[in-house]
Amino acid sequence: MKTWSLFIVLIILGSFQLSAQLCKPDFYFLGENAITAKHNKKKSDVGIDYDVVYHRLELNIDPRKSPMNGAVTTYFKPLIDNFQIIKFDLANNMSVDSVIYHNERILAFSHSNHIISILLGTPVIKGSTDSIIVHYSGNPTANADASYVLEKDRPISDAPSVSTLSEPYGAYQWWPCKNGIYDKIDSLDMLVTVPKGNKAAGLGILISTQQPNDSQLIFHWKHRYPVATYLVAVAVTDYVEFTDWVHFVDGDSMPILNYVFPENIDDAKKYTKVVLPIMRYYDSLLGDYPFKNEKYGHAQFMRGGGMEHQTMSFMGSWSFGLIAHELAHQWFGDKITCNSWSDLWLNEGFATYFTLLAREQLQDDKSVFFSELIGSRVKAMLDIESVYRIDTLNRASLFSSRITYNKGAQLLRMLQWQLGDSLFFKSLRNYLSDENLSYNFARTDDLKFHLEATSRKDLTAFFNDWFYGTGNPQYEIIWKQKGKIVELAFVQTTNGDVDFFSIPFEILLSNGHDSAYFTIEPWSNQFTTSVEIGFIADSLQFDPNLWILATATTHNQTQKSTDVFLYPNPAKDEIIVSSFDSTLTQLNLYDITGKVLFEKALSPAKNLLISIPVNHFTNGLYFIELIGTDTKSIAKFVKE
Repeated sequence: MKTWSLFIVLIILGSFQLSAQLCKPDFYFLGENAITAKHNKKKSDVGIDYDVVYHRLELNIDPRKSPMNGAVTTYFKPLIDNFQIIKFDLANNMSVDSVIYHNERILAFSHSNHIISILLGTPVIKGSTDSIIVHYSGNPTANADASYVLEKDRPISDAPSVSTLSEPYGAYQWWPCKNGIYDKIDSLDMLVTVPKGNKAAGLGILISTQQPNDSQLIFHWKHRYPVATYLVAVAVTDYVEFTDWVHFVDGDSMPILNYVFPENIDDAKKYTKVVLPIMRYYDSLLGDYPFKNEKYGHAQFMRGGGMEHQTMSFMGSWSFGLIAHELAHQWFGDKITCNSWSDLWLNEGFATYFTLLAREQLQDDKSVFFSELIGSRVKAMLDIESVYRIDTLNRASLFSSRITYNKGAQLLRMLQWQLGDSLFFKSLRNYLSDENLSYNFARTDDLKFHLEATSRKDLTAFFNDWFYGTGNPQYEIIWKQKGKIVELAFVQTTNGDVDFFSIPFEILLSNGHDSAYFTIEPWSNQFTTSVEIGFIADSLQFDPNLWILATATTHNQTQKSTDVFLYPNPAKDEIIVSSFDSTLTQLNLYDITGKVLFEKALSPAKNLLISIPVNHFTNGLYFIELIGTDTKSIAKFVKE
């Protein structure tokens, strides 16, 4: 191999960079491939001209020290002719110590702008498999994204730990890789050398633990499923481990491997068992757990929440909700990964909704499900933004609990309502088993295709309204009963860029003894219809099962109404209620679910003027109901 001067190397690398440019695929959005997009606000072309076949990560990690070092062997296939330069993403604060190609050390490489560019010399034939090794070192904790952190503040124990969390753009900060979501690593081995007394958690199956000397151990993890770069992870500390087994209905079983802090072993053994029925439930709805030939498991870390690292979620706690959420990601996010961060709801909205389904199916206290469902709806309606994320560099917006997680979840709930349980879950199984998407990437249009193909329904208007559109509908419903006929008038207003939401909804007419459900199909912002019932109704409830992300106020014209004045509206600390009706006997304040939060018996007086504290209410829409001798009126206000 020739030795190049740095000057000549840089000139040659620069010339090949110009000749090797490719047209970017249409899913290639600003920020999707991270490095230069994140730091220089321009697109990076790292890796679009080759396919990663295999990575072997050999890492040396000591949780007592910030620096680490390693070597990454990459097997790759060029996607273009005359492939002569290979690039990897690696943060500038990490150093490339050497590059080995065909058993020789290469000096013809550069490392700048968070990109390693390596001149291979002889062009590699398109479609052939070749390999290269990058040795590197540095302090990966010196990054703003905390993709690799050293944790020293465990309660009870002073044992240090290291953990990684690379989503969305952080992988390049601790290992040389293709830092995008357009090429999955087909296969992976990770060999992690740690100080004796520690364990290293990783993806796939632990095939060996070796002791090269008196002070170190090497943990060898083998993973043979395709994996997105950001889902590659490692955690190191003085873990203790235990294994539970999940038994499936077909007779198969699989280990659930748990790496936990020694001081938390009793709680972990108690609370992680909930993963077993959740796994079987998801399996029954969606098909086999995607990594059934290897394992599932948990590795405890000190961060808040959790992260769905493939086959081993990293967990900050052992709550039912967090365990259910990260497990759902193994189907939605890991088996099929969003092909653009703009479509992150395909990961997070699904995991949020399936957590709700798991609560409904498996938790004995159904009020918990109802409370979580209401909370999800309230969060989803606090912002009017679209589920489609435009600015993929704004992490707070991208990972918005209100929009990406909860509005995404409510979008799925509305789809389940429109399609029905059977077609909805069949559509999802078809989506997950699509050979072009399975263990690969998907966009929202791919999901839409399977929903439409299975249900034979055109969902274009739905996705335009609820995925790309902003806001949600609010209804004013006026109704009157004449004999067996109930006449209904509906007025829909919206608070976003969608002029009219055509989604059907339920109403419930009742009187305390009898009840009747009806599905209403709106066709314009203002419309009337009528239904027939065999009893006298005294109440109408909009969307009683909370399927639709909408609100409504109802007015029964069978009763007289009175004027109600609310101030200030929106309210922060208190809401002042005023009325000139001298016959009022009752005041009720309730939320969008109909739950009464405040009630007060009233004495007939000339004027009503009452202040109600609302500072302890969560932000959202509320209603004041005033009942008189022969009147009943409802007014709404917003708590902000």
